[in-house]
Amino acid sequence: MSMIKNKTAIVILAYADFESLEISLACHSRFLDSNSKIFILQNGRGTYDCERTYNVAKRYEILYPNNIEVVDDIPPQRPYYAIKQLLDSDRLKDYDYICKLDDDVFPITDNWFAKLCDTYDKQYAVLGDKLGYVTSLVNNNPWGTKRVMDLMGLYDEYLKKYSRDHYVGFELDDKYVPLKFVRRGDYNDGGAGTVWKLAYVARWIHENTTLMPEKYIDATRGRGTVEVNNQERYSINCMVFEKSFWNKIDIGSPDDEHQTLVYCKDNNKKIIADLEVPMVHLFFYPQRNENKDMIVPIRDYYQKWLNLVFPISICPDKTIENENRMRFLETGLTNVVHHMESSKFNKFSNNAKYLKYKILSKITFGKVRRRYKEKKNRYMLKLGK
Repeated sequence: MSMIKNKTAIVILAYADFESLEISLACHSRFLDSNSKIFILQNGRGTYDCERTYNVAKRYEILYPNNIEVVDDIPPQRPYYAIKQLLDSDRLKDYDYICKLDDDVFPITDNWFAKLCDTYDKQYAVLGDKLGYVTSLVNNNPWGTKRVMDLMGLYDEYLKKYSRDHYVGFELDDKYVPLKFVRRGDYNDGGAGTVWKLAYVARWIHENTTLMPEKYIDATRGRGTVEVNNQERYSINCMVFEKSFWNKIDIGSPDDEHQTLVYCKDNNKKIIADLEVPMVHLFFYPQRNENKDMIVPIRDYYQKWLNLVFPISICPDKTIENENRMRFLETGLTNVVHHMESSKFNKFSNNAKYLKYKILSKITFGKVRRRYKEKKNRYMLKLGK
């Protein structure tokens, strides 16, 4: 049994992708370890999508009160700082390790959590403080996709049918993830790599893994662990680390993935991937619009495969969803109009009082005049005169 399992909290940062979170939490609920604790940090409020995401999280808190807790009292901010505030809070004082997951990443095996914690134990026994973090095998991930293709015998099909000339990376002058040209017949597994850029490749991977989970799981059995290149940016969809790691990586950047890269690269901290823990990642943001239509078939498939007694989606009907969205916008617009009308009234009222005290300050004397003059000046400031 893992030494760190009972000291490890699962943290999911949520924002506005409620449809992905619904599928993700459905899978978490199916493969939930009875003693594990998931903290869902809602890092956005106010918009329809953020409020819907929050409602999804609260629904699962109600369904699994002993295992899921929604954190909604930390002000929305850049992800690194929001997570830092949670990790430094009293909520997590009893936990020494963290398993951080994206809100659209989910497990598809029963023992995923125990396996990752056990892998961390074993790797720490060998590497000691040289261990940075442990990760899983994620299907839609520049590094993970290449390993999935190799394990499932899909790489030749990729080369013949899906490979093309393309760019990877961010900008030409980016020191860590420069823009690079990749020729047809090759695949790039670094930061902002091939699958990150090419949504149709991610779709093909989902068709062969996400929608064929048993086949995906079978291909990962007995595959062991492998070291990830710590000199390249790794897209961190899932990571298990010592809680103090989060403060150590802080170099003042709001990008936690970049900070992790710099820290591991400069200090030669090892990144270990457990290939026997298959996971699904739905979308990187460049893929989301093109592949968003996959939400429905994936949700429908997992509704049957997970054999849940409750529906995955709160509102699967798009017509009703759009009605709810319009109602939300209508309420917001009505509140704005009321505020504007109230502001106009207040301005009219303040103008009237200003004129009243201006006149009184001219026709009175002594202390009374000074008092009216003070009131006139107060309303003059309110009106910005």
